[in-house]
Amino acid sequence: MPEVLTAADHPELFARWRDGDHRFRFNEKARYGAFARHYYPVAFAGTRQDASFAIAEGDRPRLLALATAGDCRLDYYGSPLRLCCAEPEDGAAIAAAFAHIDQLIASRSLKRVEIAEEAPSNRLSPVGEACLNRHFRPSLRMTAWGDLSEGETSLRRGLRKSYKSLLNWGRANMTIAVVNRETPDRAQFDRYQAFHQAVAGRSFRVQNTWDALFTWIESGQGELVLGFLQDDLVAGTLVGDAEGSAYYVSGVYDRERFDKPMAHWPLWTAMLRAHERGLMRFELGDIPLDGDATPKEVAIGFFKRGFATEIATSVVWSLDAHE
Repeated sequence: MPEVLTAADHPELFARWRDGDHRFRFNEKARYGAFARHYYPVAFAGTRQDASFAIAEGDRPRLLALATAGDCRLDYYGSPLRLCCAEPEDGAAIAAAFAHIDQLIASRSLKRVEIAEEAPSNRLSPVGEACLNRHFRPSLRMTAWGDLSEGETSLRRGLRKSYKSLLNWGRANMTIAVVNRETPDRAQFDRYQAFHQAVAGRSFRVQNTWDALFTWIESGQGELVLGFLQDDLVAGTLVGDAEGSAYYVSGVYDRERFDKPMAHWPLWTAMLRAHERGLMRFELGDIPLDGDATPKEVAIGFFKRGFATEIATSVVWSLDAHE
């Protein structure tokens, strides 16, 4: 009979399964891998507790779930939680996982649960069937990716045609500086932090979250690419690395100069540099649709799509537990 083992009660065992078993590939995506475990606990300032768990039989894991609980939600630091089976059709493990999720909803008085799975091709998956039986509602999630396998050659296959002249302008007019393990310039990083706050009009992050980002970059697991016009900082693209992929953590650009393409060349440079670090894919982030996000968020999604060689789809199952 499968049993539930929580990461809180068995941290070393859960970490060994998560990181050492090739069937569970959470670390391939920064939002679910080591970057998430380093940064998000700081960014969420103790409002989320680790609720990850395994469905195991003896010393054999059959299913791993990455989850956090807090603010009356069950998710994974703001992203949908992920369930990963060693065998995709393991109905007994999936049933045990959802029984545990039911207990979490009741014991923690949760009001919102979100679960993501790769979009099935032509039929409802066992996870989807379990969600449907519990009155979860499905929605389509689209995420933009860039193919780094051949560097600029593969990336140009997805590049929006209108971006080519914008990249040429950036190459000719902008100066690039990089903060990374080889050049861990805290003064430049602090300048980006101040620039970010000035453009936003307020600080979205407390200081220890900035410190966590700098520590990640300083350790060699990401880069900050800065763009200058003469001596003026006008753009910044921050990238976090995972196993085989990079993630567009944040970007900020001088809005007062948007008559010129401030964002394109720094992001393109960041993507090419990720290829040079041996990474194969670049996660640009989610692409929201009209009506599902603010006009600004939709515009940012349109900008990201112009660099994408692939739009990956997943299904997000959501439950409002009070319904």
